[in-house]
Amino acid sequence: MATRIAKPPTTGALVWMNAAEVYHEYNDAENRRDITALRALVTSDLIVTVNGRPALASGEEDRAVKAELRRCYPNYRREIVATLAEGNQAAVRWRLSGTPAAELPGLTPIDVHGCSIIRIRGGRIVGAAMYYDSAAMDAVIRRALLARA
Repeated sequence: MATRIAKPPTTGALVWMNAAEVYHEYNDAENRRDITALRALVTSDLIVTVNGRPALASGEEDRAVKAELRRCYPNYRREIVATLAEGNQAAVRWRLSGTPAAELPGLTPIDVHGCSIIRIRGGRIVGAAMYYDSAAMDAVIRRALLARA
């Protein structure tokens, strides 16, 4: 049974959402490029692993990766294929696709299928274990983190 929790209000109204619904909100905000909503849905101490390895250690790093992804693939979109929620966690199958920015030669179109297992606390994403096979996504994460160094 999915646990419904209160999501922090971004519009002044308290909303009850389970982990899958929080991820849907996060995904919708990302596809709209709504940085304020993304910030409200992720904790500052976010931990993300990719294929079992540490990848991101903060909400700020998540925002940096999203900015680099937008720069490299300005029209990218992530589609949610399926979700399954249990307690404060959800498993989400997704597909991310986009074409590279013209001013960045050498990038190829991206079409990644993956799965994320997310954990929420207080209506915000606190952890994500992402599984996918894509050198292009790995390169975006590396570029974003190197730019922050």
